[in-house]
Amino acid sequence: MKSRDTLWTPLFLVFVFMLLYLVGFIPTERLGMDENPYLTVVVLQLVIYAVPALFYCRLRGRDFGSKLRLRLPRPGHALYLLYAAVFLIGGSALISMGMFGLFPESFAAGSSAVYTEFARNAGVFDGLYIIMAFAILPAVTEELLFRGITAGSYETMGVFTAVVISSLAFAMSHFSFVRFPVYFFSGLVLAGVMYATRSLPASMLIHTLNNAFVLFLEKFVLHVAEKRSISMILFLIIVGFFTLAAAVLMCVEAGNLYEGYAQENVPSDYVVRRKGGAMLSLAQSLFSPAFLAVVVLYVAATLFGVHT
Repeated sequence: MKSRDTLWTPLFLVFVFMLLYLVGFIPTERLGMDENPYLTVVVLQLVIYAVPALFYCRLRGRDFGSKLRLRLPRPGHALYLLYAAVFLIGGSALISMGMFGLFPESFAAGSSAVYTEFARNAGVFDGLYIIMAFAILPAVTEELLFRGITAGSYETMGVFTAVVISSLAFAMSHFSFVRFPVYFFSGLVLAGVMYATRSLPASMLIHTLNNAFVLFLEKFVLHVAEKRSISMILFLIIVGFFTLAAAVLMCVEAGNLYEGYAQENVPSDYVVRRKGGAMLSLAQSLFSPAFLAVVVLYVAATLFGVHT
């Protein structure tokens, strides 16, 4: 591939994955998780994601910064964002129930419930710390890396490739086979949010809402799935209905947004047509040596039991 973005960005992802992998070998007491888990998580997010991402953007120059789409969402995006949040949360819940049914022990082992243990019998401020450390900050830093840098880099290969590659990278960064479908689905939805609104902060917002749901309510979803009773069937019907409805409304609202862009003569600066079609561009990106290095690192780290 001729684009330097699709060469250097996956190599940068290898660096980030290596940091994630190495942190997994540090005992929690040495990281300070027992004394101040909030501060520890904030520092790790900054060191592993934020600082390297900002440094990478700095190295790439000002032109690269325009690919990040740091503009805030418009008030007219509110309905689309509402539907996207319902679709993401509902879809993730359904996939989680399915994966939990297939691999109950492995899936439960990676549950975010361990984070909420810090707030047990605690006050309001501990809840706010949890939201900040485990919901807001991860959403901001991960969106910057995956929907900002990664998707922005792969746009030279077409938007379809950018969406798939960034979603794969996001899913692999969590080093879990059983949760991979959940994270991959989340990545696809979040990429769609960014492109429909042309706003990275919009995908950060939806990511934050989903993180909050996982932190505080995933345990109830898994509890329902574990019972395998009539309540699970009712839950599936209700959540499935709202998820499907949100998906349809999300698509309709996206069409309205793009119609508005056309009326405003807003250029589709991220749409790049490549010779050979979208599937060829995706194949070239997937099987490039640099991205294969990311895949190999993900498989190796996951087999050795590192979870993030």
